[in-house]
Amino acid sequence: MPLFKLKQAYRILRATLCASLLLVTSLRGAYAELSLPALGEGGGGVFSPAEEHTLGQAWLRSLRSSVMLFEDPLTYEYLENLLYELASHSALEKRNIDLVVIDNPSLNAFAVPGGVVGIHTGLLDHARSSAQLASVLSHELAHLSQRHFARGVEAARRANFASIAGMLAGIVLAASGSGDAATAAIATSQAAALDSQLRYSRLHEREADRIGMQTMVAAGFPASGAAEMFQQMQAAARLYGEGIPEFLRTHPVTQARIADAENRARGQAGAPKEQDLDYLLVRARVAVLQAEKLNDLIKHYRHELQRNREKIKDAAEPEIELLQQADTARYALALALNRSGQWREARKTLQPLLQDIPGRIAYTLLDIEIDQSAGQQQQAAQRLRDLYAITPNNYAISIMLAKMLMQNEAYTAAQSVLQSLAEARPKQPDVWYLLAEVQGLAGDILQLHFSRAEFFILLGNLTQAQTQLGYALRIAGNDVQVAAKIKQRLREIQQIRRDTERL
Repeated sequence: MPLFKLKQAYRILRATLCASLLLVTSLRGAYAELSLPALGEGGGGVFSPAEEHTLGQAWLRSLRSSVMLFEDPLTYEYLENLLYELASHSALEKRNIDLVVIDNPSLNAFAVPGGVVGIHTGLLDHARSSAQLASVLSHELAHLSQRHFARGVEAARRANFASIAGMLAGIVLAASGSGDAATAAIATSQAAALDSQLRYSRLHEREADRIGMQTMVAAGFPASGAAEMFQQMQAAARLYGEGIPEFLRTHPVTQARIADAENRARGQAGAPKEQDLDYLLVRARVAVLQAEKLNDLIKHYRHELQRNREKIKDAAEPEIELLQQADTARYALALALNRSGQWREARKTLQPLLQDIPGRIAYTLLDIEIDQSAGQQQQAAQRLRDLYAITPNNYAISIMLAKMLMQNEAYTAAQSVLQSLAEARPKQPDVWYLLAEVQGLAGDILQLHFSRAEFFILLGNLTQAQTQLGYALRIAGNDVQVAAKIKQRLREIQQIRRDTERL
């Protein structure tokens, strides 16, 4: 793509973002300046896959610095595994997907060129089953595999190129928690194109519906999940009223679309997949972790557990779904009780789950958290070490173990755990942040600056990353090997900067 066209596009995007930034700042105050890449102007061809990847990575760095990420390792790992399973059955040529989970209660998911998929935690509230969630993620993966973004750029240039810039700005605003601001940004940038192309054209939406269903069925999910999710989205749209989330504006649900999904589902072969208990647990976990009034939630789950237990007692052969609902209510109740300081009741509530399904990671880690709440620090630490020995670099276990070691002032041991995890998960900002913190406590100042640099790179603050590496270079002194490593990383940062500036 000609460089002058990329630069022209970059200027358009910056102009759009200036207005958007005022809205973000007024809503969040503490957000760092956004510097999103531009999209390229049509006429000279669409983006190449390499350009899409550069765009996606630059956009992801800006997004991380602009929104509140949901940093619960158990939730992240579940969503990551689900996304990778779906991607492995998709039409994507390159299946290196970057997942970002945003702490936001609105119903939203998005795909950005270059393999970035974002999920708002609010999506889990509306997706009642793993099949429903899989239908949304498969739909977004279809947008990526069919390169709808690049095709949309070419189509949009004939109407209003600034609408594409507004699209990404709108996603950032929506992720920041302001549906009204996102809608305003999109409406301003897209003007007359709002009816026919918000994020993708209606044609692209139908294509993503069709290919997405093929993906989820190939991955073993029932095709009925798509129509069920559309019904959930339709119900949500009615509840939101005029404050409808951006995702529902860009993915409008009609009776015709639901009927199409139902017709496609009837034509799909394959046995239905049972409800995923792990998804139900993750969904309940998100609700508890985000709850502002735990006492209300405790009452709710107590009622749910009692109601399910009575149904199970009355049934000659309880259905699996009913048993799973009871287990989910019990787990959520135990988690909420422990978070509210009622660890004794939490332990009593959790105990049946530990006996019935020993070894499930969500139950085991909650049991260890209850040990901590009870003041049994040594026992909790030993149990985590045993788990870590069996499954090294497990995200949730490693983070929990590292934090416990830090509390026990075993900083060197915590650093070792986190360093290994950072090597396994180099794109997790929370890992680098925690690693830098423990390296400072351990007195390893050279490595602290390395870790801070990686953290700032992931958030797109390349200047601060260079500053941190400059500090490290001075500390390295005459150590030739370390100095060479630092200089190489500085060159890589410069290349990232050049690649971004070319957009």
